[in-house]
Amino acid sequence: MKKRYLPLNAAVICICGLVLQISYEVSDRAPWSILVSSINDSPWELTKPFLLVYIMWSFIEMSYMRPKLLKYVCSRILSMHMMLMLSCTSLFMLRDIVYAPWIIFVCIFICIFLSELLEHILYNSSLRLELFFVPVIISFCVLFGCVLFCSFYPPDFVFFKVNSSL
Repeated sequence: MKKRYLPLNAAVICICGLVLQISYEVSDRAPWSILVSSINDSPWELTKPFLLVYIMWSFIEMSYMRPKLLKYVCSRILSMHMMLMLSCTSLFMLRDIVYAPWIIFVCIFICIFLSELLEHILYNSSLRLELFFVPVIISFCVLFGCVLFCSFYPPDFVFFKVNSSL
């Protein structure tokens, strides 16, 4: 992947994530939309639609780039973990300072761009990431299981709460 396309990738992921984020309200709170959209303003729920679009975008990139598959999958999943950690943590810290939709969008865009940059660096590095394929796939399955489970049964943890007052 060319480095010049990284901002475009991040923009596409952000725009599609915004569409998914409002799908809960648009669909009249349909049960299926709980899996793909944001149902409240907690950091986890704000990040979830963008994470799912990031996963879908990975499959689209895989189909047209035809990269070295094992190395691409490993670098993409590692960057996805970074995107989730960065965005949840930054949204958690930002919500006590100021709550403005455009600040949240810029924050998520920066997190997605940084994760795209990490994926690009890892994929083009000399690291033999394909040796970690099985543990990375297992970590992806655990993460995806957490997305599904925590959508319906959010744990009592600060990332899943609407405000930080405990």
